[in-house]
Amino acid sequence: MVRPDGKIDANGRTYRKMNEKLLIVDGFPNVNTSLKMPVTNAFWMKTAVNEVGESEVAGTKANPQILEYFKASKFWGSDDSGGQNAWCGSFVAWVMKQNNIEPVKNAFRAKSWIDFGKPITQPVYGAIGIKSRQGGGHVAFVVGQSVDGNYLFMLGGNQSNSVKVSKYKKEVWDAFVVPSNFDSSSASLPVYTQKSSIAGSEA
Repeated sequence: MVRPDGKIDANGRTYRKMNEKLLIVDGFPNVNTSLKMPVTNAFWMKTAVNEVGESEVAGTKANPQILEYFKASKFWGSDDSGGQNAWCGSFVAWVMKQNNIEPVKNAFRAKSWIDFGKPITQPVYGAIGIKSRQGGGHVAFVVGQSVDGNYLFMLGGNQSNSVKVSKYKKEVWDAFVVPSNFDSSSASLPVYTQKSSIAGSEA
């Protein structure tokens, strides 16, 4: 593991890594739990991709990694599965801080990310997308598009209660932003052909 947590909590990083290895030993050598990244100068995406699979713990206990996301966004919540504790913005904040990029103020609020860095007119791999939803907003990283260009695939936190890639209609996204010093003119948006799910109502 890149960042061993030293614990074997239920559904924790070590727990999942052990199960992943057991699947391989058990006769499933083709199991692939990681996403393949295109060649990109969006260096923060390696961090984001490595978090795929982190998920909420039901009840009052919490995934310690999600609490780290909270800390990065200065969110005060202690329950990762609480209805008021949406953590998509906190996930993005944590990813950026891991790469020495300062998040926006009130980064735990998804719509706050519209003030991050600089806007771009068309999404590229690694850009941050911001959208509205009933009761708030959602924020996630762009990782690809459909063949026809009508759908975007977004890697985000709190998507069906976990870090994963979900498929959205392109039109639902209000804005896309990148770090101020990022050269988006040399970036592209590949067709996404890997594992994903349909976006749920909470995102």
